[in-house]
Amino acid sequence: MDQALWQHIASSDPQAYSEVYVYYFKRLFNYGRKFTEEETLIEDAIQETFITLWNYRHRMHSIKSPQSYLFYTFRNTLFYKLKQEKKRGMKEDAAIFEPEFNAEHLIIKAETDAALQKELQKALEQLPARQREAIFLRFYEELPYEQIAEVMQISVHATYKSVSKALIQLRDKMGLPMGMILFIMEYMLR
Repeated sequence: MDQALWQHIASSDPQAYSEVYVYYFKRLFNYGRKFTEEETLIEDAIQETFITLWNYRHRMHSIKSPQSYLFYTFRNTLFYKLKQEKKRGMKEDAAIFEPEFNAEHLIIKAETDAALQKELQKALEQLPARQREAIFLRFYEELPYEQIAEVMQISVHATYKSVSKALIQLRDKMGLPMGMILFIMEYMLR
């Protein structure tokens, strides 16, 4: 997303704010679905995130990565809402990251057969939750490691390590060379 657009938000431009909302709503919603199936809860968290963004828009000039700030704010807002739900006894284990890399996310190129997709899905499900989250943010959302670290509240080094371990585990589980694993991750998670 254009850095100038974020600067327009900092200058209280409602049109720029609207453009950012439209651009990120579906992405944040999809990210939220990895934590919970409660669509209303996800939508509420998105709304609160954008209210926060507008209320603190004057600070946008000092934020180095507005995109990671937006994901970070959304993630924290959603986790807070999930904890509230859990306290009310309405949800169990709601804050556990259990992504589903379903057919919508694993679009297979025409030359790739269905067996490879099934094998990747099975291998992804066997990864630890934090590694699945890092893989999702890196290959599906295409966030750089620095932004993934901000979103997940870990160091950049830990982010590299988490993605690396996940890729090694995928390589071992699928029995394919690392180059093929990287190719599959780059093109199947879009």
